[in-house]
Amino acid sequence: MNTTGRWVAAGILFLLGVLLFNKGLDLKALGTNVDGDGIGLYFLTLEINDRVQEASIPGYSKGFFMSSFVVFLISFLIIGRNLKYRKNAS
Repeated sequence: MNTTGRWVAAGILFLLGVLLFNKGLDLKALGTNVDGDGIGLYFLTLEINDRVQEASIPGYSKGFFMSSFVVFLISFLIIGRNLKYRKNAS
């Protein structure tokens, strides 16, 4: 993969990490204050679970936070690799 492709991949992963973190914040703010038995959970128009019980919402929130951390880490590793190649090319 060339340098431009790595920068694009890092940018897309960084954006995905922001979206995952935002979803985690939304679920954390929602907490267990829901009407009825539970909620439907969607991410990027994809249905994750059609009925998440109230007690499981904090767990899903933590999962989104951990996923965003992993995606951010991968994105920063790609950026670091790009900078390393750029430094060696000079």
